[in-house]
Amino acid sequence: MQILPTSFALPPLPYLVVLLGGAGLVTALLSAAEPEIDQRAVVSLLPWMAIGGAFHAFEQLALYPPLYEPLFGTPAVYLTTLLLTGGVWLALQAVGIVRGNEDTVVRNLGLVGTAIFVVLVVVRIWQSIAQPTFSPVWPAVSLIVALAVTALVVLAISLWRTPVFVRTRYAGPVVVFAHALDGVSTAIGADVVGASEQSPLPRLIMEFAGQLPTADLLGVGWLFLLVKLVIAAAIVVSFNRYLADEPTEGALVFSLIAAVGMGPATNNLFLFLAPAF
Repeated sequence: MQILPTSFALPPLPYLVVLLGGAGLVTALLSAAEPEIDQRAVVSLLPWMAIGGAFHAFEQLALYPPLYEPLFGTPAVYLTTLLLTGGVWLALQAVGIVRGNEDTVVRNLGLVGTAIFVVLVVVRIWQSIAQPTFSPVWPAVSLIVALAVTALVVLAISLWRTPVFVRTRYAGPVVVFAHALDGVSTAIGADVVGASEQSPLPRLIMEFAGQLPTADLLGVGWLFLLVKLVIAAAIVVSFNRYLADEPTEGALVFSLIAAVGMGPATNNLFLFLAPAF
């Protein structure tokens, strides 16, 4: 059975060596710099996760020169995004130390990431606005529905287990939102836009949904969304004490879990702006 996405391919060896070496160096430098990592960091890293998804979308649209294209395929884009994020984080940490305001580093990391992501959104809109398939409707709908679903799930968790919400008040909603957006956008892609799913597990889930009596009425994407929400909520509930007891390690784990949802979600939204499938 296929496990990896159909687009999964390691970059040429020179690129792989540079990416792995750079990722190792950045990780070591960050570990030595010991930046403050808590739940606020999970929020600040969210736009960087989205940047990774945007980078990969541009690669799928063949917008990079051939020399740089291998840096943004799957899985190379994860390392490329790590290098960019870590490099900016190190620079901000150095500036914070020099100026004596290290408390603002995490906030500034989020602001810089947000600014870069906005630039990428503008570039994508400018690049696709003249195309006959340009439509911002479904990306906007995906975002609005994901926010609404996230609010409902977080509210349900807070009413069911209020201490869980208190312990995960920043990181928990980020995880739920990232996977809600992935689930919603994937469902819209499958049932509305006509996108083909490259990852085998979501494809299997939606194929199963297609065999249910509800397929004609609800489509096939709803089951994938439901699975994503259940898993995201279960992770938040199960790891809430770990996040409280080990704030640094917990924040890193929650960031990784959120990235698995936010990257593919942003990739979907960028492709939906002017579908080519």
